[in-house]
Amino acid sequence: MQQGSVIADKYRLIELLGRGGMGSVWLAEHTTLKTAVAVKLINSELGTLPQPRARFLREAQLAARIKSAHVVQIYDHGVTSDGQPYIAMERLVGESLRDRLLDRTSLSRAETAVIVSHVCRALTRAHEAGLVHRDLKPENIFIAREPEGEIVKVLDFGVAKATDALSDSSIDPTRTGALLGTPYYMSPEQAQGLKSVDYRTDLWAVGVVAFECLTGVRPFAAEALGPLIGKILTGPIPSPSLATGGQSPELDAWMARALARDPNARFPSAQAMSDAFMIAAGTVDSLGHDTSSRDVSLSASRGAMNRSASDANAFGDTVHSAPPDVPGALSGQTLPLSAVAANVFPVAPPVPAPAPPAPLAVTQTAQRSALPWIIAVIVLGAMVVALAVMLALRRS
Repeated sequence: MQQGSVIADKYRLIELLGRGGMGSVWLAEHTTLKTAVAVKLINSELGTLPQPRARFLREAQLAARIKSAHVVQIYDHGVTSDGQPYIAMERLVGESLRDRLLDRTSLSRAETAVIVSHVCRALTRAHEAGLVHRDLKPENIFIAREPEGEIVKVLDFGVAKATDALSDSSIDPTRTGALLGTPYYMSPEQAQGLKSVDYRTDLWAVGVVAFECLTGVRPFAAEALGPLIGKILTGPIPSPSLATGGQSPELDAWMARALARDPNARFPSAQAMSDAFMIAAGTVDSLGHDTSSRDVSLSASRGAMNRSASDANAFGDTVHSAPPDVPGALSGQTLPLSAVAANVFPVAPPVPAPAPPAPLAVTQTAQRSALPWIIAVIVLGAMVVALAVMLALRRS
C-alpha cells in the first residue's frame, strides 16, 4: 500500500505512521465522514498465511470488547480489495511512554502515578472482560494529547490471553513452554512459559514499568535471554530507593509487593495496586481523592499532584497504621480518613449538647418574681407553729 490508496472503499491512506515486523500503521481519512483514523495493515507476506490472518482478526476482537477510555478504540475490521486484512482504530496524537522515557530518562512520582493509575484502569476493564494483556511495556503504553489534557492508553492486544472460547481456538498463541511478551517485563511464571498465567502477570509488568519510570532503569537486565530469566526467577528484588539513592520506604514496600514472585503475594487486583501506589507516592489529597485524573496533564502535573503524606497531615485528616482489612493498605503508612470504610471505625451516636445558661438579666428577674412566694410560705409556717404552741399550752 502507498499514500493515496483507498482501503475498502472508505479509508484513504494519508501518511505512514510506523512499520513493524507484523505490519504497518497509517494515518487515514474516512472518505465520507472526513474523520481521521489509524489503519493497521498486516504485511503482504503474512497476509497470505491463515494463522497470521486469524491472529490479526483476534487482536481486533479482543481489543474491541474492552470498554475503557484507557484502551485504544477499534472502529472496524475487514479486508482490502486485494484480500489483505486491516484494522481501523482510534487515531492517537502524542507519544509512547518509551519515547517519553528516552527524552527524560525518568519521571517524577506524580507523573508515574498518572501512568500507573490510567494503565490500571485499562487493566481493570480488560481483566473484567476475561483478558490478560501479557505484553505490557512502555512501547505499548501511549500518552495521548486530548483537549481535556493527557490520557494514557494501553495498546496492542496481539498476544493477549482470553479465558473464553477465543482461548480454545487454534489461533490463540497460548501454549505451555511458549515465551510470549517482552522478556524484560515478564513475570516469573510467564518467563517459565507456564500455561497457568493469569491477570497477575499484568500486575508484575505494571511494577516493572513503574520501577523504570521512577528510576530510569529496568529492575532486571542482562545481555542475554538466559541470564535475564535467571535474574527474574531468582535474583534479588531491587528497590527504587537503592536505584535512585533516595529514601522512600512506602514506594519500596509497594514495589516489593508488586514484584513478589509468588502471584498470591501480589496485589489482589489492578485497582488495589493503583490505590496503594497513590498512597505510597503521596498523590492522594487530604480528602482521599486520587489526583491522577484524566483532566490532569502529565507535563503540567509536576508538583501540583505531588502532595506528600506530611502535607496531608497538616490538614488533620489522616490516620496511621491502617487496619489490615483495608483494601490496598500498606502496614504502618498514612491513609486519609475518607479512604477507610465507615464500618472499620464505627462512629458513636452524637451526644446532645447541654442547653446554654440563661442570660443574667432573665435569672435575676425570675428570682425577684419568686421572692414574695417565699416570704408568704415562711410567714404561714410561723403562724402554724405558733398556733400549735398555743393549743398545747391550753391543754396543759
